[in-house]
Amino acid sequence: MVAKPSLEIVALARRFVDIEMGGNAPTLSDFARAHNVTRQTLYSAIERVKTGKWDSIVAPTPPDIPIPQKKPPLTSEERSILKDTKSALNEARRERDEALARAAELADMRSLIGGMQNTPVEPPKWLLEPMKKSKGLAHVPMTIWSDWHAGEVVSLAETNGTNEFNSKVMERRARVLVNKTIDLCMMHGPGNYPGIVVNLLGDFISGALHPELAKTDDKSSIEAALHVRDVLAWGLEEIAKAFGQVYVPCTSGNHGRNTHKPEFKRTVFQNFDWLIYEMLRRHFEKNKRIIFDNPDSNEVHYKVFGRRYLAMHGDMLGTKGGDGIIGSIGPISRGELKVGRQASAFGKDYDCLLLGHWHQSLWLPRVIVANSLKGFDEYAAKSLRAPPSIPSQPLWFVNQKYGQVVHCEVFLEEQPQTEHSSSWVTLQQKKAA
Repeated sequence: MVAKPSLEIVALARRFVDIEMGGNAPTLSDFARAHNVTRQTLYSAIERVKTGKWDSIVAPTPPDIPIPQKKPPLTSEERSILKDTKSALNEARRERDEALARAAELADMRSLIGGMQNTPVEPPKWLLEPMKKSKGLAHVPMTIWSDWHAGEVVSLAETNGTNEFNSKVMERRARVLVNKTIDLCMMHGPGNYPGIVVNLLGDFISGALHPELAKTDDKSSIEAALHVRDVLAWGLEEIAKAFGQVYVPCTSGNHGRNTHKPEFKRTVFQNFDWLIYEMLRRHFEKNKRIIFDNPDSNEVHYKVFGRRYLAMHGDMLGTKGGDGIIGSIGPISRGELKVGRQASAFGKDYDCLLLGHWHQSLWLPRVIVANSLKGFDEYAAKSLRAPPSIPSQPLWFVNQKYGQVVHCEVFLEEQPQTEHSSSWVTLQQKKAA
């Protein structure tokens, strides 16, 4: 025996059929939702009404409930606006998701390396206070280590036999740098050192920053970062053994970033240089001889015996370019002027600006620019037409009384000798009259 249908359902089905015949019926789902019944129940009832199976059933007229009407089709202009709105919404969602992912990565990174102090590190007292008991005046050796470009490969053949570079060469030159720095200071320097300042100024990895680097690098960014971390850990340990105290100002370069274009918000937190420094900080956490200064601003202000220094990588001086005559001296000099004015406005005047980035050694009145450990490459040879230079890093000394003295280069490869002589000086022979 077939169950007797609900009179309400019968009435609703008849109502829908009548409206449908009038040509202005809502959708079945909207009608069912408005009368609080399921679509399937209503559909089955409508089929029975249409086939006449329920003609004998007398059902009351249902209440007249307003039903949403079908919307007219969108015009082409409205469809275009809707498409653009959806695209903008999807882009906003994508940016939100990327921001959340970056925030999560940063949180994981901070957790991995033990967290980061937001307050700037105070330079050690031996940098600021003259030594009272000493055999003569004290000197603080200072150096810049930057632009190592770990992972990059430079072809000897493509640089006309001038330079070759890869991960093995990087490691060898880093060892030469550490050993020569110690030798120059201990055997040939002024002596009486309370400690040493080693400025780490970025671009320690190639980072596949350009498409040609992505094709030719011999290590990925992560592999290169771990390799450099290990080499720097060894180097700083050797430096600490030789000098006792080591102050390490840190700034990040442009090659280590993990964004396609430079970004100016949360800059250091998207950079492998920053991660290398923080891994080193954790590695030396119990070693009180080595103090890292890795501020969020990516600029380090400090003093050595009262002489004020500002350390940065050098890619954000606010200037670009250069020319074939004076090279990078023009943009560096203009950039120093802009940086100096800004620093003065911040109440952070300096006496000397320390830079890497430009891959050449420059000793200017208010600026010291470090050469690169990587050395001459295909870009310098074919695009810049620059003369090759021997890979080096700068070394100088600050005297507690006389200030900055004794500038020199720590050369990382043998210098070519054009002539050998046992004489300490050779005078030009005058021609007979």
